[in-house]
Amino acid sequence: MPALQPGTGPPPPLAAGHAPPPRLRAPAPAGVPRSAAPPPVVTVPVGNGPVSVVISPDGGRAYVTDYGSSAVSVLSTVTKAVTATIPVAPGPWGAAVSPDGRRLYVASLGAGTVSTIDTAANAVIGTVEDMGNPVELAVTPDGARLFVACQSRNAVRVIDTAGNTVTAEIPVGIGPRTILITPDGDRAYVGEEAANTISVIDTAAGTVVRELTGFRFPRSSAVTPDGRRLFVPNYGGNTVDVLDTATGTVLASIPGFWLPFAVALTGDGLLAYVSCNGDSTVRVVDTGSYRVIADHAGLNVPYGVAITPDQQSVYVANNGDSTVTVLAGLTGLHPYQGPTGGGTRVTLLGTHLTGATAVHFGPRPATEVVVVSDHEITLVTPAGHGVVDVTVTTPGGTSAPMPFYYLPPPRVSGLSPASGPVAGGTTVTLTGTSLATACTVGFGGAAVTPVVLSDSVLTMTAPPGPAGGVPVTVTTIGGVAEGGTYTYVGPPALNALTPTAGSRAGGTVVALLGSGLARTTEVLFDATPAAFTAVTDSLLQAVAPAHAPGAVPVTVTSAGGSAIAPRPYTYT
Repeated sequence: MPALQPGTGPPPPLAAGHAPPPRLRAPAPAGVPRSAAPPPVVTVPVGNGPVSVVISPDGGRAYVTDYGSSAVSVLSTVTKAVTATIPVAPGPWGAAVSPDGRRLYVASLGAGTVSTIDTAANAVIGTVEDMGNPVELAVTPDGARLFVACQSRNAVRVIDTAGNTVTAEIPVGIGPRTILITPDGDRAYVGEEAANTISVIDTAAGTVVRELTGFRFPRSSAVTPDGRRLFVPNYGGNTVDVLDTATGTVLASIPGFWLPFAVALTGDGLLAYVSCNGDSTVRVVDTGSYRVIADHAGLNVPYGVAITPDQQSVYVANNGDSTVTVLAGLTGLHPYQGPTGGGTRVTLLGTHLTGATAVHFGPRPATEVVVVSDHEITLVTPAGHGVVDVTVTTPGGTSAPMPFYYLPPPRVSGLSPASGPVAGGTTVTLTGTSLATACTVGFGGAAVTPVVLSDSVLTMTAPPGPAGGVPVTVTTIGGVAEGGTYTYVGPPALNALTPTAGSRAGGTVVALLGSGLARTTEVLFDATPAAFTAVTDSLLQAVAPAHAPGAVPVTVTSAGGSAIAPRPYTYT
């Protein structure tokens, strides 16, 4: 059977007993034009002003909060049609499904209530009143508690799902709007739109343990399946920030969004789907490279986004025209880049993959090929160079090729400055080649995330380290390179100076005694620089500059910091 080529429409009818050919679709890396995103599968009319959409754990139903209709629309993910409409209190906004799928929880912003819905009966079976403009809500992995962002209370209220009662109220920043709970259930992240902050709650203790700042109207966020990274849409900044959940630091700030409203991650954490109110698009981000790899245009003020468990469909609530658009999930190779030596573990997503007999990277076969399902294959890449075509062969034929990019190992040619204080904090520039995919830079045993300025320039902030030299290493998708030695310098110390006085005309040679003086870069008498010579690590000789009469401090500065003499120098 001939290979199915992209853009040629459906394949010809198959004879009885014949399998359809496999299909793949690959994202394009930086510098390669993106192909058009797959068209919407279907658009489904729902109630007025849909806001949030959530998928049942078994993937069979999608629940949509219809803010203007005071209802929840229930969609079948098989027929792509509304099967039920559940009346709720006015102004339903956020929704969450229990882990067992038996309960749906809905926050009604307009009524100030949280409703519990029996998903088998499609009926409200309980209501918690006086919630203070609840917006979003999240259920713990064990299903025992519900955390609700209550905007007018400036707090998160905790509901015991068994008793349907409020058991705690946790004060947070001004205007809490969004909330999510990490996969392990230990932390809840609360976005406060009025304060431009995110509060981190210890869910066991019921207290705020950290406050993250620097956002601009943070909206509906998502955390990776391993709980290590948080993706935050900045509605007012047109970026999506990626945070390290362990440290609270920003790993990347991804540009290219217009009023990003919500983000959803695939179950494997490889892709992020971001809805944008400003241009009515959903953009797809490769979470490994932090690059937009596809666009879904033609929506209508998209709000909530949800992905089915099989990752084959993406549901988007169109607030602008009261519909839900079902998009085809993006498939292909993840990751789509790797080192020339091979050995990269790759997940291949597509359709009709059952019975795959071979996966080739150019002329070379992949190893450790495992057909997980009709939609997924895992494998290990062979060695290769440049761009190669990847194909899958099944009893139904061979797929159209898609590219895999072999990246050469990095090389480092410069490190500046090559020293800094043991406390860290120095901005270091590293130059070389093949640096565009750098993910970490190691300073001895510590690692930092660099800012990639180009394929040849990285900048980073040196972490703290022990006094002395440590090796610098750069890790990219293509491999690891040695970057020379970075020297940590301890702060200088001054114990004495002699003489302690001299003419206001200057010219007096002053001996400065202490430690850590060999790397001195500046000596100041008051604010005036002085010529100096580092005789040993414990002795400097400085020539006092001219100065008005009076006592002035003497300061020594090195790469490790500054020190002031224990007594002033007096001009007579």
